Amino acid sequence: MLQYKFRPGWGWIVSILFMTSLLFACHPASVFAEKTEVNFEAKAVLPENQRSEASYYDLKVEPNQSQELTIKLKNTSSEKIKVKVAANNATTNKNGVLDYSQHNQKLLGGPSLEELISGPQTVELNPNEEKDVVFQLKIPSTGFEGTVLGGFYCYEEKNKAEDQPAGFSLANKFAYTIGIQLQCSDKKIAPELKLLEAKPGLDNGYLTVYAKLANPQPMIMSQLDLHAFITKKKQKEVLHDVSKLVSLAPRSTFKLPISWENEPLKKGEYTLITVLKEKSGKVWTLKKDFTVKGKDESLNNKTVKLKKSKNNNYQYLYGGLIVCLLIIGLLLWHITKLRRNKGN
Repeated sequence: MLQYKFRPGWGWIVSILFMTSLLFACHPASVFAEKTEVNFEAKAVLPENQRSEASYYDLKVEPNQSQELTIKLKNTSSEKIKVKVAANNATTNKNGVLDYSQHNQKLLGGPSLEELISGPQTVELNPNEEKDVVFQLKIPSTGFEGTVLGGFYCYEEKNKAEDQPAGFSLANKFAYTIGIQLQCSDKKIAPELKLLEAKPGLDNGYLTVYAKLANPQPMIMSQLDLHAFITKKKQKEVLHDVSKLVSLAPRSTFKLPISWENEPLKKGEYTLITVLKEKSGKVWTLKKDFTVKGKDESLNNKTVKLKKSKNNNYQYLYGGLIVCLLIIGLLLWHITKLRRNKGN
């Protein structure tokens, strides 16, 4: 039977938990809203199969193993509160950052953390009360290869809407995130990255082309240098591009927004090229052709900002009018000349 050890002292278990390890150094997951009162603390009770000195769960597990994972909650306020704790799969958000805040997010294959662990719990805490929240972890009899990654996402549930300031939502609630990293096998996994599609859309109301990238392997792809750029098909001139550092959760996809820089979408064929470079020097160059169709141009009417495109139609119109006036002038001159000749 597994024996547990509890490390004394209450710490602020927020995204800083992940910064204690190179693997989690670039993966902030907790959001603290200004003027939000923090009424509780959360801490992992680490078991004997902990692999490292990290404050999150970094566990070596065995096929068919059953285990309890315990979160210790403490109400630091003078009022009764409710805290919800959910074990979520690690995903990748649009910024290329690991995200542990979403429940029921599907991955590319399994097993996922949510498939291995018991469901979310809501815990009531009296003023200054401490309470253990226990989750059941069950490893398949066949085990698994690579890394299963996720985290406990803990936040206070408000009973009444009036308890929350205007504009306040789960997205800007204070939350503790305590990571869970499971490994069952020492087998090396070969990294792989894919570019699944390129598609026009709106990002916060601005014209964008989304590059859907995938990490289908059960391993973290951390701190990749990414450069993505768009050209007209079979042309070299770069129309729009983006460069940034990204990390991808195991078996996850994410939609990278490439700003259209407030220019109108125009029908045509384009090419998206995405280059990703690992710190080891390995490079992936991924290419995807895509078409902006007539229906996509309707996004021009929905965007919050749009540059006025240069319209050459007026130039052609003015040019045509000038030519017509010249022709009419020549005809009048010719007719006048003929009349004079007849008069003579």
